[in-house]
Parts: sequence; structure tokens; C-alpha cells
Amino acid sequence: MKRLRLVVTGNPGVGKHTSARIVAEKLRAEIVDINKVAIDNAALGQETDHGFDVDLRKLRRLISKLMLSKKDQVIVGHLAPYVVKAADISMAAVLRRSPYTLQETLQARGYSYSKVLENTSSEILGVSMYDAIRAFGKPKVAEFDTTGKTPEKTASEIIGTLKKKLPRKTGIVDWLTLVSDKNDTQRFFEY
Repeated sequence: MKRLRLVVTGNPGVGKHTSARIVAEKLRAEIVDINKVAIDNAALGQETDHGFDVDLRKLRRLISKLMLSKKDQVIVGHLAPYVVKAADISMAAVLRRSPYTLQETLQARGYSYSKVLENTSSEILGVSMYDAIRAFGKPKVAEFDTTGKTPEKTASEIIGTLKKKLPRKTGIVDWLTLVSDKNDTQRFFEY
């Protein structure tokens, strides 16, 4: 029987780690936290204005070794599209969140103004979604809007989609139209 390999990815602040932990618990799978693997194995380099430089080649090797486990796994992190091979996964869940809610979440976490702007504009443009589709292929990707949902609800939707009880959807989020319709483009983009 094929082992489960579920990726949970998305921008910082969308609920990846919390939802992934609940999914892993319900599926009795182990968690592979890409950020923790990078930190624990010195795959991080210098800190820059945009975060830490990451040795993606080293991180890819480390993740590949961990994925040899005989246990089912939930692999979580925004770097998943860069370090996990499409052939190795069952599904990639891309979590999305309204830029308005995301902005509040990141500010509450103490992110700098530039990091809040970088992450909210990335969410509006769908960078994580684009990267996941490019890396894993559209048939393996499912999109989940976490706005106003509990992590438990998001986890249930991910499991339902994984088990094919719910349809696998992409293209369900359009934050750019939302922000544009509210005439808030300048709030999230410097120009």
C-alpha cells in the first residue's frame, strides 16, 4: 500500500502549521516541518532583509531522506514547492487567507512593515498557489481558503479532499479583485 505524503503549504500566517498538526493527528501521520528541518540541520545561511538565505540543495536532500520513512507523513512549510518532488506526494494543500486578515495576523506576530507588505502582496498575487502548481502539477494541488475558519474546519476540508469526499478545487480565491473592488490596492502594494 502506498504511503500518504500530504504537503501543506502557503504564505506565512495562513494557518499551515496548526492545520497540518490537526490533519496529522487525525490521519495518524508524522509531521515533517520543513522550517524545523532547515534550522536543526544548518540549512539556513545569513539573515537578510527578506529573511534567511536557505540552502535549498541541502534542504532537498534532507527532506528526501525523511520522506523514505514507512510512516504516512504531512510535510508542512512554505518552502515545500522548492524542496519536495511532485512524484513523491499524494496531494498539496495550498492554504490561502484574506489579505486583510493576513495583515492583522502578521502585525500581531510582530512582523516588520516590509515583511507584512511582502507577504500580503504575495498572497494577493497567489505566489504560493502558482509555485505549488508549477512544482507539483495542477492535478495534485487543492486550494483552501482559511479566512474565518477554525484550523479544525480547514483540517476537515483537507482530509475530505484527500479522501476524495470533497472535490479538489483550484482557482477559488481571487484576492486581487477583492482588493481592487475595495479600492485598497495601495494599502498592499507600494507604487
